[in-house]
Amino acid sequence: MEKTQQQILRHHGGDGEHARQMITQTYERRHDTDFWEFWNEQMAPVISHGDCLLDLGAGTGQFVSDLALRYPHNSALGIDAADYMLVAQEALPENGRMVKGDLNEPQVNIEDGRVGVAMASMLVHELPQPINLFKAVYKWLKPGGRFCIIDLVRRPLAEYLEHKFPDGQLFKTDVERDEMEDVFEHFLEHNRYHADDILYMLKGVGFTVIENTPQRDGRFVRIVVEK
Repeated sequence: MEKTQQQILRHHGGDGEHARQMITQTYERRHDTDFWEFWNEQMAPVISHGDCLLDLGAGTGQFVSDLALRYPHNSALGIDAADYMLVAQEALPENGRMVKGDLNEPQVNIEDGRVGVAMASMLVHELPQPINLFKAVYKWLKPGGRFCIIDLVRRPLAEYLEHKFPDGQLFKTDVERDEMEDVFEHFLEHNRYHADDILYMLKGVGFTVIENTPQRDGRFVRIVVEK
């Protein structure tokens, strides 16, 4: 757990409070009308009365709260390792719960076949290896259950730097060494996996691919797989 917490904090630039603010402030944008239309089409149909609904890398529990309110006859469970997220946990409905867990080596007590749907938004690129998590999700899901991943995927350095420094400003202005190194370190982390890499691992675990949709000019991908 400690190793994972250090990895996450380092990924967030050593500033957990800033990371928490960014995640909470962008929640509504990331879960807009288009998102819920997607959810109702691809995820909601496989949810049955009593299924556990799982959010991986749940932050402060905003999505857990939404799921609990939308599905009062189901339990909603969020898992996160970062203390700076968990200390600011949302006030959840009675059927919502957050637990502390290391998703690099999942040991959360979830009954196999109990989960109807699982969500991992902006999580996979933070994991040095996601295969242990994918194996755990496969066990937790019921037959026919679905797993959705929305995440950053690999792109060329030129595109990444142009996004960070538009109009070639990286080469036209002085950039502090620390800022430059931070940008390049995040490039390595944000480009950890290509969409094909994620699909390869998911298929290896046993999942069937339902959807593979590039988003935001290919900088992100939305993947849905089924057990």
